[in-house]
Amino acid sequence: MTIDFASDTEHAPSVKEAASLHQAVPFPQTISSLLLRSDPQQCADLINQLLVNVSPEMLTSLAGSIGDFTDAQGQPRVTPEQAGQIPPAQVEEIAATAEQHHPGVVEQIQSHTLGWVS
Repeated sequence: MTIDFASDTEHAPSVKEAASLHQAVPFPQTISSLLLRSDPQQCADLINQLLVNVSPEMLTSLAGSIGDFTDAQGQPRVTPEQAGQIPPAQVEEIAATAEQHHPGVVEQIQSHTLGWVS
């Protein structure tokens, strides 16, 4: 029995295509999709990471949707229950705003969520 292996150059186009497709999905939609496949605590952790990087106006808007979500030190901190109340469109808006205010948030989120879901 002979096993034939494809050369690295034969796989290069498909790997490049897969990478470009992955990069084509905007950050806000990636976050929204990730939250749909995450447990409530993971959702809260992710949203809390995003909230550190948004404007006060965004925090006020979110408070209008889910109520008070500040911790004892006055920092934004949603609970898993509150995270579940945030509609996907608002999560995408939070992610877009966080990305605008802190472009490094994409890499920060990627490293934090590595291995969460398959």
